[in-house]
Amino acid sequence: MTDSPYVRANAGPDAHRWQTFADTPVVLALARTFTSAVRVLEGLAVFCGDTRVRVVFAFDGGSAFSAGTERLLAGAEVGLVPWESRLVVTATENVDLAEFTCPVVVLPHGIGFQKYVPDHRTGGVRLSGVPRHEFHDARNVHLVLSHPAQREQLRAARVPLAEHARVVGDPARDRLEAGRRMRERYRAGLGVGADQRLVVATSTWGPEGLIGSRPRLPGRLLGALPHDDYRVAAVLHPNIWFSHSPWQVRHMLADALDSGLLLIPPHAGWGAALVAADCVIGDHGSVTLYGAALDHPLLFAAPGAESVPGTAVAELARTAPRLADEGLRPQVEAAIDGHRPGRHSGAAELAFAHPGEGGRRLAELLYGLLGLRPQAGDGTDRALPAPEPDPAGRPPRSFEVHGSAEGNGEVSLERFPSATRHVPGPRPGAVRHLSAYETEERHALVNAASVVCRDPASRSDPERWSRTALEQQPGALIAAADTEEGTRVAVRDGRRLLVRADPRLDPVLAAGAVYTLLASSLPATGHHKVRAGPVPRDCVIEAAGPP
Repeated sequence: MTDSPYVRANAGPDAHRWQTFADTPVVLALARTFTSAVRVLEGLAVFCGDTRVRVVFAFDGGSAFSAGTERLLAGAEVGLVPWESRLVVTATENVDLAEFTCPVVVLPHGIGFQKYVPDHRTGGVRLSGVPRHEFHDARNVHLVLSHPAQREQLRAARVPLAEHARVVGDPARDRLEAGRRMRERYRAGLGVGADQRLVVATSTWGPEGLIGSRPRLPGRLLGALPHDDYRVAAVLHPNIWFSHSPWQVRHMLADALDSGLLLIPPHAGWGAALVAADCVIGDHGSVTLYGAALDHPLLFAAPGAESVPGTAVAELARTAPRLADEGLRPQVEAAIDGHRPGRHSGAAELAFAHPGEGGRRLAELLYGLLGLRPQAGDGTDRALPAPEPDPAGRPPRSFEVHGSAEGNGEVSLERFPSATRHVPGPRPGAVRHLSAYETEERHALVNAASVVCRDPASRSDPERWSRTALEQQPGALIAAADTEEGTRVAVRDGRRLLVRADPRLDPVLAAGAVYTLLASSLPATGHHKVRAGPVPRDCVIEAAGPP
């Protein structure tokens, strides 16, 4: 063990002399890629709180997707040390298992064997999740499966490991199901309002995944779905983050991030975001199948020719509606409003056996191989980590606003982040204008805006600010500043208006109501009912002199 090429020791060979828990069995966790490291950390939760078992880690940096793995382990403050172990636990099939005579448990880093991936050893493709061919006869290697159909798949592929694989179910799916009780908390953490809908776009890695085949889809969704009705999140496979670098991912998604995309980091939060979702748009990756197991409305955006026929995800691709390139909004609305509960149960039943028992059955397997009795409870029953979107995302600073006004005082507004560059045309009869905060970094958007809004954090005099803003932006018709009494709107013709609403309107919407009324040749002052999002607001617009 001490000469293993993937063990990076930070303790000497006599480290055992200094141990406090000297007689406890050692479990060696092998990590190779970021994905497998996350999965093995999740699986090791069965030992959480048990003083009878020690866990140490080894890291194999030989994968193209190893970037970020060592940093993840360092952040978890694990021990990377050489040790003689009684059990090896890993979530990667690509490590060299030849030197281990103790039991080796290979956890899935997805759901079953759903995908063909490139094999750098042969130049062809292989079944993802199956250990290297030279270990197929190793009787000490135990594959963990989530469904008996996966064993039959291995048998059909003539993989002898099928005979001592163990079907335990899926602890990750069980945690998702248990997390339903915290759905509103997860939604609040993502900034999703009670009356808003959350769309989660998820992508596996490779050119056939959602982001590989339709890289502009997150931005197009943000441009198609009204900002006051929807939020959009993206869950990308860790291999995307670390084969191209986090910088590159953020760089390519810059327009979407400037438009409010909730980009979920690769190490944690994807499960909570999935629980919080109202609609999942995905591909042949495992997260899409987890969304189906949660019975969410689902749209298939990239079926992927690399998916394996006869598997659960292939069944999902066959039965789920496909997302066409045009008309994104009506497709999302139809998926949510027309969802039939249980629609995806056939695919879920092909993927997950023993619902609610995955953690217990995995504990029985691991403890049994150690010759110990499982403890009463374990960490697989704990709540999912709360979602913390990538800090590169931020609220939009400019919007294209579509408004329509009726003679009875009703004003309807829809706004779309203009940074996406994919805003559709307004509905018939609506007027459109561009509204930008002064903090918008894209000069072209501010210069083209018909409405300029003061930074909400600004404490400058609203009248002086308005005059300056209209002077600096000669194309603007309106300058709007949020104040304690309401939104003060300065019109270029000299009129000054005060907009008060319950619940309060932000400057973009308050000025949008005034702009729409003026553009519709209707009186701006008076009592109005403004609808922006699902909740209409009572609004009073009155003439106001300088403060």
